[in-house]
Amino acid sequence: MSRVLRLLFLAGLLLAPPASPAAEPEGADSFQAVVVRPGDTLWSISRKYLKDPSRWDEILKHNRLPTSDPTVALPGMILRVPVRLIKTQLRAAHLVYAVNRVLFRHKETADWKPSKMAMELFQGDSLRTLEDSKARVKFLNQDLLSLEPNSMAVIKPADLDGDIELRSGTVFAGRARVVTANARVTPKTSDTRYSASIEQDLSTRVEVYKGLAAVDAQGSRVDVAAGMETRVIAGLAPEVPRPLRNLPELEMRAQEFASAAEVGGGAAPNPRMKAPVVEAEADASTLRADIETLRIGVPILGFHIQASQEREFRQVLFDRKYDADERFSPADAGLTPGAYWWRLSIIDLLGTEGRYSEPRYYTVGIRRAERKILDLGRELRLVSPREGAVVASDDIQVVGVLQDDRLRLEVNGRPVRIDADGNFLVTLPLVRGPNEVVVVISDGKGNETRVSRRVTRL
Repeated sequence: MSRVLRLLFLAGLLLAPPASPAAEPEGADSFQAVVVRPGDTLWSISRKYLKDPSRWDEILKHNRLPTSDPTVALPGMILRVPVRLIKTQLRAAHLVYAVNRVLFRHKETADWKPSKMAMELFQGDSLRTLEDSKARVKFLNQDLLSLEPNSMAVIKPADLDGDIELRSGTVFAGRARVVTANARVTPKTSDTRYSASIEQDLSTRVEVYKGLAAVDAQGSRVDVAAGMETRVIAGLAPEVPRPLRNLPELEMRAQEFASAAEVGGGAAPNPRMKAPVVEAEADASTLRADIETLRIGVPILGFHIQASQEREFRQVLFDRKYDADERFSPADAGLTPGAYWWRLSIIDLLGTEGRYSEPRYYTVGIRRAERKILDLGRELRLVSPREGAVVASDDIQVVGVLQDDRLRLEVNGRPVRIDADGNFLVTLPLVRGPNEVVVVISDGKGNETRVSRRVTRL
């Protein structure tokens, strides 16, 4: 761009009408990550993402850039952009938790692809859970929404006033607004906790565990209080609320939701991690398996590994990028023997580096004695079902966390898949009357512990 054109361009920006200060609350900023693509400039990014592109200079306040000239192409990097400036349709939600296989597809595309933890979901993107899978989405207002097995939903539907459009299955939510083909659910209190589901006859069922929710359909509205439920049949107004049919099952889901909210949407807290001393998981060579797990199904250019003595990585002691075909070895790190926090990220074929994985604690140069597990049952946190639960459904979900990844798990004789955080979810069919759910934990050396729950189907 010539000097004259550049001066005219910058003059145009300065003369642009300022944004109304009353339109945006200037509280503490939350940020969204924006990836700089080849050829992107500060101006092109502002035009694409910002509601008012003339506020491009605010991005400079929160990022260290090689130039303040908005017309110069930027290097590959990730920008921190205040959410309050970003167009509503481009504000991201995040997938913060997934058990088993969870799929997504971008707006106006047909193909479903495997999801990635912490991935961004934009307006019109869809999320889908399969049998025995589950997902949680966190919105930028910090609200959480749980997508149950065999469900499909659209994030921030463009032409509907809601946070999520439920196409099939079930969600459990707090302040999020849910719309379906025949109803709209709006939480009325800050502590509302409710479930919305699409039933086989395509009616919408809303069950409120806590607080108050308004259900609108066909120009009519009913307020559903805690302990009540309503149903909306296609083409009809909402039914008069009635007492919940299955309060124990909804209570279990509400407890699981509350536990997830404590840790930002992930698995329930691990009480052992609250101790001031955290036991190292294994030798740092275990990171090789973590690298392979992150790169499954993803063509990569390389990966990036860091180590620190602090979980927050305020001081990085090891920092190196590897080509895809290079092999990581803890001995190459040059660290003195001890235990360190490690994290890694994947670099895609365009050279864009993804988010760091959650830090994990590994040793270097120390021969570690094998930890003996004296009570296998203490390694299991069984969230559902509760002992003595009474349900009306044909099946039940067995949900929990196995806190040691060296152990094996079976539910009613069926091997169970455990995710990277130790979470598992299995759906079991029930017969009428009493049923026994048996969870077996074993260590591969002949030691095992059985945990059972008695469940009655009406």
